[in-house]
Order: sequence, then C-alpha cells, then structure tokens
Amino acid sequence: MKDTIIKSVTALICVVVLCITSSVAVGKYSNAVAEAAKLTGSITTGGAVSNGTQDSTVDGTVDGTVNDGTVDGTVDGTVDEGTVDGATDGTDATTPDAGTDATTPSAGGSEKPAALTKADVIKLINAETAKAAKGSYSFTRTGKFVNPIDVGSATDALNKIIHGVDENASLDSVVGGFIGVKAQPITGTVKNGKGEGFDGKYMIKAMNLTDADVTSFNVSGNKYTVVIKDCTNPNASSAMAHATNDYITFQEVNKSIANEVGSAVKVVEGESKANYKKITFTATIVDGKMTALEYSYTFDATLKLKLAIIGATGTGSASITNKYTNIKY
Repeated sequence: MKDTIIKSVTALICVVVLCITSSVAVGKYSNAVAEAAKLTGSITTGGAVSNGTQDSTVDGTVDGTVNDGTVDGTVDGTVDEGTVDGATDGTDATTPDAGTDATTPSAGGSEKPAALTKADVIKLINAETAKAAKGSYSFTRTGKFVNPIDVGSATDALNKIIHGVDENASLDSVVGGFIGVKAQPITGTVKNGKGEGFDGKYMIKAMNLTDADVTSFNVSGNKYTVVIKDCTNPNASSAMAHATNDYITFQEVNKSIANEVGSAVKVVEGESKANYKKITFTATIVDGKMTALEYSYTFDATLKLKLAIIGATGTGSASITNKYTNIKY
C-alpha cells in the first residue's frame, strides 16, 4: 500500500513537470492538475477546477519548482470538474473582465439617472400644477406683518377715520385684510378645482413659468424647488403671475379700502410701490404625481395715501406662506 501511494505521488510530480514545462500558458496548469488527478484518484488542495472534463478530487499538496526539469513550487488547487478556480487564462482573478471598468456598472446594470436641468424642472412643475389645479386639496395660508403699516404722524388720524366706520378696525387690519395678513390663517378646501368661502386667488394655479421667470432651482429627493425673480407692482404679465394669483394691485387696494371705510382713504396708485421678493415654490412629487405644494414670499410696500385733503406716505412689510396638502387628481 505504501509503495502504491509513493508511486502515485511520483507520477503526479512527473505529470506536473511535463505539463508545465510544455507551455507557458497558465491555462495549461489546470490540465496538468487534471491529468494528475487521473493518476492519483484522490488528492485535494485548495481552489476549484470546473471547466474541464475530469471529475476527480485532488486532496494534497505538491511542492516543487519548474526549472530545467526540477520542481520547485506549490500546486494548491482543488480539482472539481477539471478546472482550476482562479486565474487560469493569464488574467489576475481580482482584475475586472477586459473592457470593463471596476467602477462602472456592467452591461444591463442600472446607472444613476442624469441630473434634471432647469428646463426639466420648470416643465415638470408646470405640468403637475395644471393637473392639480383641477383636482382636490386643502390649503392653509398664513400672513404676518414683518413691519406693520406706518404712515408716521398720520397714523393716528387714519385710525380715527377708520374707527369712525368700524370701531374694531385699524389701519393694519384694513390693509392686512386685502393683502391676506390676518390674525388667523386662511384655510380652505377645494374639490375638483372648485372652492367656496375664500378668495379664489389663494387656489393652485396652473403655472406657465418660463426660463426667464426662474432665477434658480433645486431638486432634493422628491422635492422640486424654483425661485422666481422679484417683482414690483406685479400684473398679469409678471413672472409672479405665471405661478400664482396671490398678489395685489393698487386697483384692488382702493376697492378693498372703499369696501371697508368708504372713499375717505385712497391709495395714489402712480406713487405707490409693492415689491415682492424671495418668491419660492416647492412641489412634492411622488411616483409622478404632485402630493403637496408650498410657496412663500415677502413683500414691502410704500403707499401714498390720501385721506380727505391730507396726504401721507405709509410703509410696511409682510411675509406670506401658503401650503397645499393632500392633493389628489
């Protein structure tokens, strides 16, 4: 039995020497091991062989170096199905396949989507607000004065005139009323694009923003934000009007004041200004549908007021936020 084992190992060494010296291709190495397996029947080393036809197992280690017919090295690989698992075709086992970058997804793999452009975001928001404007949602609009309306020494005179019409009213409440700055938020519910009990200008508008309207944009997860350029005395052709109807004109101011206190107080339109700034819209879009929308802005006004025969200039500023939630369409 001992003689048989010695002969088997001797045969293995001979076969390995012959095979290795006959070719420099590393792939021939697997054939050498496979041929050795035919002779030994059962010699196992670490590693897998899987591409050949030999179905034997090598359980053992052969050390030797091939140099002018002598063996000096180690054969360490498991023979299974006749192929050495590892680099047998001249390539490093840790090296990606030829033509493949290790950091690049393989063919058929998923790649990171291209970043959205400004035009992409504008187009998306325009499209989604057009759908949402016909849908159902709730909104909460909050306004607050940053600096209350101040007309200097004329403030008291104006308040006396206003109190004469409504003892619970004041310059701030009258002006705040038509610009939507009130003690309590304005809320409403819209169904299929229709709502009641609030000013329709607070509803979602089908936006028609252009590249020139938007000064910057941002995409963060499912939130898409655009900042609209500042507007002074906005009208229907202004950038702000392309996104919302929630702004005032001085014609509306005078109409609102007349409804509150009559014609005793008026705004001189040509000498008054309202500057809208930081006009920001953020849409939340999930699975291709807008589920929420929010906008905010600040404005400061310089109002040239006329009360009876007295003239006065008033200033004030406020901030507005409107949030639409539970949007469905």
